[in-house]
Amino acid sequence: MKWLAATLMAVQIASAAAGAQSAPALTPQQKQELSTYDFKGAESALEAQNNQPASRASPLTPIPLLKVPPITGRSPVAQPLPGGAAAGKGSEVPSNWTPPHAELNAAAVSATEVSHQWESGVAMPTPGADGRVVYIFGQGMPVMVCAPLRVCAIELQAGEHLQSQPQIGDSRRWEITPVLSGSGLDETPLLIVKPIETGLETDLIVSTDRRTYVFRLVSDPVRFVSRLAFQYPGEDSAKWVAFQARQDAAKHDAEAIAEQAREKDKRAGVVPMADNALDNLYFDYKLNGDAAYRPQQVFDDGRHTYLIYPNDGRFRELPTLLIQVNGKSELVNFRVDGSRYIVDRLFDKAILVVGVGKKQTRVTITRETPYSGSAGKRS
Repeated sequence: MKWLAATLMAVQIASAAAGAQSAPALTPQQKQELSTYDFKGAESALEAQNNQPASRASPLTPIPLLKVPPITGRSPVAQPLPGGAAAGKGSEVPSNWTPPHAELNAAAVSATEVSHQWESGVAMPTPGADGRVVYIFGQGMPVMVCAPLRVCAIELQAGEHLQSQPQIGDSRRWEITPVLSGSGLDETPLLIVKPIETGLETDLIVSTDRRTYVFRLVSDPVRFVSRLAFQYPGEDSAKWVAFQARQDAAKHDAEAIAEQAREKDKRAGVVPMADNALDNLYFDYKLNGDAAYRPQQVFDDGRHTYLIYPNDGRFRELPTLLIQVNGKSELVNFRVDGSRYIVDRLFDKAILVVGVGKKQTRVTITRETPYSGSAGKRS
């Protein structure tokens, strides 16, 4: 029976020890009672009870009562402490503690929905030169897919400059390295992208002196994009505007130069002509009358008639020009440019008149081919 008593004692002590691990700590009184407990007396009393005949009804020695703290069950699993505090180094987490939570109002919810639509929208890339995958800037979030052990490049616009270090959501498992390609005005910034494992997804923000890029980065076991680049529709429109402005400026400069040339010709006595004058020049005019007042040459350009005199200052009195219309003489407007008469119309017959009465001098000018007919002789 000793082995039975020892077993019971061991079970009771083990239960007490287990309870001590999960239950509250022993009080000083309980520790005192446990240290003075008569384990041997309890063993002798238990053995005497087992050897006592069933018919004998003598009183038995009672077994001393062992007082141990009650077993209250397992203690709850420790909860993580706020701010990453280690267990045993701070106060316990209150039982009613919950993580912080910010409530979103209607405007905030709407803003997140708009942003999600842009992020989840399908921005279809197109193939570009030299293996580039080309996105249209501003039309959805571009996606850069890369794989471990691969190098992927994001190509920005030529002449663009990074304003600050690119910002990435997961800087521990992604490597972003800036490099430059080309030189001078064609210098192009590149961002080299490398993930260190598969199944990753994060975002990347790149700010330059021209615009801000926002990328979605995804790591795949085998699939990847070698080169990602952009088209810039806004830049194309600006180029056309600048081109039109240059054209307008060139036209304005040409008109100013032409005006200066006309003023110079006018001062030099050069006769102005129509734009198509060379195609319509007509010289077949017959002159009759006083040789002193005859023009040196008469011709027209299809719109104006020109009477050219030698530049010898012969005129003390300018001749008056009359044209014959239906057999009658009519005054006609003309202007004098130095020694040249410029008549703003065509005529078949005209008369230059100097003086009055018997001292009147006349010169008759006749167009051999009427201007309403064929073009006549040309030079």
